[in-house]
Amino acid sequence: MDAKKAPKSKKTQNDKKEEDIYKLEENANHTIKYKYTTFDNLIEQGEYNFYAVILDATFPLEEASSSKYSCTLKLIDQTTNCLTHPNNFNDNIIYLTIKSSEKENIPYIHHIGDIIRVHRGFYSPKSKRNVYLNVCKDNKIKGSWCIYSVNNNTNNEPYQCSNKKYTVEVQDKQIIEDNKSWVKNYLNKDKSLIYPYQIKLENRINDGNDKDLLVHVVKKVELDDQLVLFIQDETDGCELHTYKYYNFIQENDIIRVRAYKVFDNNNLILNEFGNILVVPLFSHCYKEFINALTKKMKQLKK
Repeated sequence: MDAKKAPKSKKTQNDKKEEDIYKLEENANHTIKYKYTTFDNLIEQGEYNFYAVILDATFPLEEASSSKYSCTLKLIDQTTNCLTHPNNFNDNIIYLTIKSSEKENIPYIHHIGDIIRVHRGFYSPKSKRNVYLNVCKDNKIKGSWCIYSVNNNTNNEPYQCSNKKYTVEVQDKQIIEDNKSWVKNYLNKDKSLIYPYQIKLENRINDGNDKDLLVHVVKKVELDDQLVLFIQDETDGCELHTYKYYNFIQENDIIRVRAYKVFDNNNLILNEFGNILVVPLFSHCYKEFINALTKKMKQLKK
């Protein structure tokens, strides 16, 4: 006969208390390497670590004047955003420029509202509140970043990082969860997103000035060398021809098209610094757009 397994010993109440005390001491003794700063405390020029929410982003490009790649992100946080500074938000939000000789060290942003963690960003205010982040090749990193999806409710893992061996401290989980909770509440408010160059599709023209769009993706077609999005708003509809990279965009998404060109009246392409970001479903911007589109569709059916 097989020997009987020894019964598992039950933890006493004192054992449980001792275990809890040990865990608290372990957390208390954990060395916190990074101190994070909020945007209202970015005053003096220097190096800072911070968490922020992405409002806008350019597409990563190779610079003509050097062999480096770069992109620029518009960032807000709980202290500095479109609601705290409604009249001069462009003068107060942070403009983060990331540069690297390696293209994979530049972030490709998917959603408005995604969260970024920045280590060793250099704050150097000029005409705007600029932060510069240089990510060097061969993992010799001057600065680093991690991007967390605002739509990921299952874990706090980043979907992109400049360094595969990124640091995770005890404080990070709480900071990420706090930011996710805040941004969902923030974006649900009217005027939480301000894009001064946004126009309606019916007004699309090539006048030499960058314009932006907020549109609904009706259909997506993947070709050999490009992606074609059939888009509409409550005023008109057309096609947007772009890179296959944007295949993460799904039909029925509401997207922000940043800086486009009119190839002909019914075809749009992105400008050099253009980009496409998905608008979160829970945002006031999304709900307002859907209401306007639904109202127009009902009128057309009459």
